[in-house]
Amino acid sequence: MSDADAAVDDRPVSDGSSEAGGRVPLVADERGVSVTVGYVLTLAIGALLLSGVVIAVGGVIDGQTQRTVESELSVAGQIAVANVESADRFARAAEADRPESEGTVNVVVEADLPSRVAGRGYRIEIDSETVLVRTDRPDVRVEIPHAATRNVTETTVRGGPIRISYTLADGNSGPGTIEVTER
Repeated sequence: MSDADAAVDDRPVSDGSSEAGGRVPLVADERGVSVTVGYVLTLAIGALLLSGVVIAVGGVIDGQTQRTVESELSVAGQIAVANVESADRFARAAEADRPESEGTVNVVVEADLPSRVAGRGYRIEIDSETVLVRTDRPDVRVEIPHAATRNVTETTVRGGPIRISYTLADGNSGPGTIEVTER
């Protein structure tokens, strides 16, 4: 027998018989420890992986929501600008057909804008140069210039169907004002 074969194991050997009252020494008791420790480690690793995935996906979803809201606000703003410019063109054409400041000029353009973008309400701010479409959550603002030559009353309306009107009373020689209201 070689020295390697004659290696001595220092652990106490138990045949399952009782030592001092039927108890097996703890040093030799290896039952269930690896199963319990393995189960706890598996749960801990699973919890870490799951929280990492939730954090990573949450950031992606927030970024995608921001881009979606911005895109939809841009579309709503372009529709509003196109309709303000249409009302301006109709007003100029109606004024050109009016002989010597006689007759009242009334122009009404209605636009069906969405009430919500990406599930959120929004506001439209219109002034003489731009249309600003914005949401508060997330804070997204899209500003689009318009080419209306008539005065535009500065106003803020909720997103949704709007009415764009222009009135020039009989006898007035100057240009009237374009007004945007909610429908």
